[in-house]
Amino acid sequence: MQDSTAVNTKMVLLDGSFVSGILPYTDYDTVAKHPLWGSNLLFTDEEAVVNGHKDYIKAGAEFLTTNTYQASIEGFQKYLDLNFDQSFQLIKKSVAICRRAIMEENSERTVQIMGSVGPYGASLCDGSEYNGNYIGKIDLKVLYDWHKPRIQALVEAGVDVLLFETIPSVDEADVLLNILSEFPNQKACLSFSCKDSIHLSHGETFASAVEKFWSSDSKKQLIAIGVNCMDTKLITPLLTSVKTENVDFIAYPNGGGVWDAVKKCWDNTQKYQISVDDLNLWRKKGLKIFGGCCNTDATEISRFRNLIDNLPS
Repeated sequence: MQDSTAVNTKMVLLDGSFVSGILPYTDYDTVAKHPLWGSNLLFTDEEAVVNGHKDYIKAGAEFLTTNTYQASIEGFQKYLDLNFDQSFQLIKKSVAICRRAIMEENSERTVQIMGSVGPYGASLCDGSEYNGNYIGKIDLKVLYDWHKPRIQALVEAGVDVLLFETIPSVDEADVLLNILSEFPNQKACLSFSCKDSIHLSHGETFASAVEKFWSSDSKKQLIAIGVNCMDTKLITPLLTSVKTENVDFIAYPNGGGVWDAVKKCWDNTQKYQISVDDLNLWRKKGLKIFGGCCNTDATEISRFRNLIDNLPS
């Protein structure tokens, strides 16, 4: 692995949405309407996954995200009819698939692998990752037992950095970082889902979450903390709300646009266009890793690559 401190010296580009990236190689329903949200393709269509990763490498991404956001032992057992060991190995396979894409694309740019670890709420398929309503209704030991094997699989597979993403609450983040501490040599990023310009989806303030985790022992293993899967316009107020000093942030917003319920597609005529000025402002606030979430494809990541490359020195 490249020294993760490299993110302290420049802005590093993350890839975009797995769903958007895979659509040239499979149909929408197979991904977005499946309860595994595309993680099933690790089992059913490895070639499509490889091709989606390769497109992001071509676009200039320096971090590839494994296709495991909604992957879990229980999910693979239920929806793919696999046993525990098969499910565990399939999660590990996601890292091997990223490595294959990197090898085949043979980019001159160094590309590292982030192991995606989505929230428990995503497995409920009811939007719970955007409100965290299950927190307080589920024993934290249950959360620990659900997350532990999926994290262990990614670590055993040799992922460069773990990516705890779209986490709606401090409590679930606590569980994840407690598991992380069991793998003391493993680096990670922690990214929250937020409901507005101040609060996490569950209601805690983003600033207090950053203070709690960036100022604790967790910082020894965290290379960045931040937000994802939200409106681009929330990035500035969220980063500005943090008073903790010397924070390295990660942010990857949704692609924007408005969902047209009649035409069943995104209306991008109202889409906010991220500029060099935006990235420069966020960089001054401490942003070190940037990329795209929902509705962001390889074309947009290529545009971000150009913006980052043209940031003033």
